[in-house]
This record gives sequence, structure tokens and C-alpha cells, in this order.
Amino acid sequence: MKETSHGESIVSKQKTTTAKFQFGEKVRVRHGIKDNDYPDMPLGGWAGSIAEVHEDGMVTVRWSTETLDAIHPVFKKRCEKDGLELEQYWLSGYDLESDAGGPLEIEQPKKITTKPLSPKDQDDRIRMVFSFTSNDPLPDVDDETLDVYYQYLSKNLAFPFTAEHGAEYGHPERVKVIGLGDPDDEPMIDETSGILCEARMEGQIVTLPLGELQDAKGKPNRQLIEDFGYWFWNWR
Repeated sequence: MKETSHGESIVSKQKTTTAKFQFGEKVRVRHGIKDNDYPDMPLGGWAGSIAEVHEDGMVTVRWSTETLDAIHPVFKKRCEKDGLELEQYWLSGYDLESDAGGPLEIEQPKKITTKPLSPKDQDDRIRMVFSFTSNDPLPDVDDETLDVYYQYLSKNLAFPFTAEHGAEYGHPERVKVIGLGDPDDEPMIDETSGILCEARMEGQIVTLPLGELQDAKGKPNRQLIEDFGYWFWNWR
């Protein structure tokens, strides 16, 4: 995921002043200043040094190690989820003051507002599988997360259903998926292939990777299969 310099959107929304700070100068954010993207997150007391001076009084501040260690974990999760760079931030000189040293006095959020998950958003639907909030990035694919997804699909897929298999090989064929099988009897989860399913194909029972199925028929099967494939192939 491409990272964006945090705070860039502040440029057009916040008062700026003539730059009064120099490259390398140590600064702190004035108390009362809040993050433009996450208004429930205060920035007051964050300390760092000027990494770059821009036009119209804007500067890039690179945070100190002590500041990064003290940042609220929810803020860190949001930056990871949204592809925002945590280590530095664009700010106006109006928001900063010279750092005279001494202990950090970092403001912490008084109330964290969590955005509700939307069943219309694919990433949010996958977060629901793992009982995550909108602040959490999607998890990587591993044995543990595959097992969680397996349990979810076992309860929510409606068997049997037909789907297309083999499109990526140039020979798409309709198959009838009859179940995910019992992981206690045989391994139906594999980090390389993902969750495996049992299907009827050319009169035989075969084992196929669930992530290779397309155009599943019926509700909620189509959306469930598409969501799993999206997650499996992009977070491996």
C-alpha cells in the first residue's frame, strides 16, 4: 500500500503563516491542535525536528522516537489501514512552537470515535469476519486467519451451489460445490492454496481451492466467495 504524507490535506483547510522554523530545528505541536484526518486524535505535545520547509509556512516534521513510542495505538492502526506515513507530518508553522526540552506532554484522546463498519464496503465485510473495528487493517493470510475464515464460511455458505472454476487456466467449467469438508478428517486449509472445498466435477468428487472459484450462484454465496478471494490473493 502506498503511503501518503500525513497531514497534507491540512494545507487548504488550515491557516498558514510565514515559515519561521529552519531545517533541523526541534519543535513541538501546540496543545489543542488535532489531526485533520482523525479529529478525535489530538497532536498536542508531539515533538520532532523540521525535515523540510515548504512554501506558505508549511513544514514537514519528523517525529522523535519518544513521540512515536507515545502515540496512541488506535492512531497507529488508522495510519496503517489508510496507508498514511506515521513517522512524519505536514503542519503549518502556526501549529508549532520551539522545543525547549523537558519531558513530553503529549495529549491523548479523551473519546475515540470508531466509524461503524459498512456491509456495503468489501474491506469492512472482511473485518466483520474477524470481529475487527474500522480502525483495524485487514490481517495477513496465515494458518490462524485462514482457520477463522474457514469457521465463518462454514456457518454462512449455503451448500450446495454452483460456481465457475478454471477461468485462470483458460478452461472455465461449472462445478457443484458440496462442502468445505471436515478439517479433522483431512487438511482443508493450506497457506499456499487457502481454504479447500469439495466439489463435483465431471462426475467425480474433487478438492479445489475456494479462492479460485468465480461466479458463485445464489445469496450469500457470490459475495462471500468474492470477498474471500479478494482477501486471500491480496493479503498473502
